[in-house]
Amino acid sequence: MSSLGPYLIVAALGGLVGAAELISRYRDRPASLARVISTWAYVLINAGAGATALLLIHIFEWDFGASASTPGARGAVQVMVAGFGSMALFRSALFTVRIHDQDVAVGPSTLLTALLAAADRGVDRMVAQNRSAKARSIMTHVSFARSRLALPTLCLALLQNVSAEDQRDLRTAVDALAGSKMSDTQKALNLGLLLMNVAGADVVEAAVKTLHDEIKADPAPKPVEESAA
Repeated sequence: MSSLGPYLIVAALGGLVGAAELISRYRDRPASLARVISTWAYVLINAGAGATALLLIHIFEWDFGASASTPGARGAVQVMVAGFGSMALFRSALFTVRIHDQDVAVGPSTLLTALLAAADRGVDRMVAQNRSAKARSIMTHVSFARSRLALPTLCLALLQNVSAEDQRDLRTAVDALAGSKMSDTQKALNLGLLLMNVAGADVVEAAVKTLHDEIKADPAPKPVEESAA
């Protein structure tokens, strides 16, 4: 293996871990990540951390107990330590300070947290308009009162692998929506957005089509025409 080989492996491992974290946060719109600069910075920092750790290991000639007579095993141990060690380090905090009744972690994780927050804002700004139009298209003529139980249940059943925590959070959000003072139409639109966060637009659209006859809203009453004088 060339001298650059171990560095490329460690950098790729760190970059993949960073990318996997981002994709898990934006399950309904992973393609939009490629257009946000902060997401690339997040991936590159993860990759660079691993490569830097491996460089330090080589400079100080740490072998972690691997036999010098088996360079292949020694190199593999160094790569694993650099890769997994840098991941743990960049997600750690050196100490915690209390600011305005909140505990704030200070350390390498602070940088990653800031980049994730920037990625959240960038992705949300980029897709907000499309999500609004898509939700309105899907939830038009859907009654919230008739769909608040059936539609989330069907979406979760179609996915099968939604975690218990995500299901619980969804139920809590739907219950809060039901108790709000918004109109039924407004509640239906927000229900669609909540479900799109968990299941994606395609699954929600398919579920609405399946349940259409049971969850459709009553037609708006026609205005009464005044008789001619």
